[in-house]
Amino acid sequence: MEQEKISAKQLFSLIILFEFGTSLVLPIGFVAEQSVWISILLALIGGVVLYVIFDYLYREHPGLPLSGYIRRILGSVVGWPVCLLYLSFFIQGDARVLRDTGELLISSSYDQTPLFVINAMLMLSVIYVLRKGVVVLARTSEIFLIVVILLGALGATLVLLSGIIHVQNLLPLAGNGWKPVLTAAYGNILPFPFSETICFATILPQLRKKATGRKAGIVALLIAGLVMSFTHAMEIAVLGANIYGRSTFPLFLTISKVNILDFIQRMDGIVILTLIVNAFFKIAIFCYAAASVAADLFRVSKPEKLMLPIGLVILLISMMSANNWSEFVTIGNKVFVGMLLPLHNIAIPVLLLAVHLIRKSFRAKISR
Repeated sequence: MEQEKISAKQLFSLIILFEFGTSLVLPIGFVAEQSVWISILLALIGGVVLYVIFDYLYREHPGLPLSGYIRRILGSVVGWPVCLLYLSFFIQGDARVLRDTGELLISSSYDQTPLFVINAMLMLSVIYVLRKGVVVLARTSEIFLIVVILLGALGATLVLLSGIIHVQNLLPLAGNGWKPVLTAAYGNILPFPFSETICFATILPQLRKKATGRKAGIVALLIAGLVMSFTHAMEIAVLGANIYGRSTFPLFLTISKVNILDFIQRMDGIVILTLIVNAFFKIAIFCYAAASVAADLFRVSKPEKLMLPIGLVILLISMMSANNWSEFVTIGNKVFVGMLLPLHNIAIPVLLLAVHLIRKSFRAKISR
């Protein structure tokens, strides 16, 4: 029986929900202040370029996941340790998304619920779905993308009708010059969330038609980038750059200000539900990426067999990564966004591309 594969539409849905993740609700690139939305658009260009690199490397090594073509390009001696680095990176990345989500839910609505309970429920849900296979996750994403679109449209409409948007909060454009805008774009926003699409280097081999992956991915990134830019511009227009930068959960704070005729208000549930859906898919895709690399390295027949142990490790790391939210954010900005994301998602893929092109050119010369 032929193994089921995912379609281009399902890949499209997965990428959009993955990119939304926690990036819609967290303040990102706030060093650009009121020009964050411009930084997002500039970072989007780099994000598309990175995705094209991931897709190109997959096309050059069809059927191989990320760990497979790393070893083919760099050789087993160098490639195996690099793959171990990626396994650790995907597990740490997933633990951070899980901790982010749990902390945000506690700070907004579930202040009497232990963090471990929220994280455990999220992780167990992810494990359950992924044990059914990535195809099941992909099918589910098509349904929930519609839910997220409807919730987003409803939330944006309510904010607009409330009359709480002050366009002057977005001015002046690049008030402190273009350096902070570019720094935010390529120092903060490109690593998180755009470069994280490297997770899909483990999912592309599951595509039904490999030629469709590039177009679906680029269109998904463009739509996700535009929606994120609009959302963060709306948050700044409502809150102002100062409050936006200091807020833990600016989208929640923005929606909480909705008040139409003293009748329609307290629409916080829209943001909470959106966060849970988007974070679920981001956690699931990071978890699948980790299981895919582990299965390839340790010769396990299917990644699904490793979901439970890897999921439990991710859950434990999410709880032990920091003592409190402040420490978690500090470590994340300095270590994860500042070092690990640029290394694993930008530097190593560019190196892989360079080595592959050099070897390909060398082989072409010999064959002549």
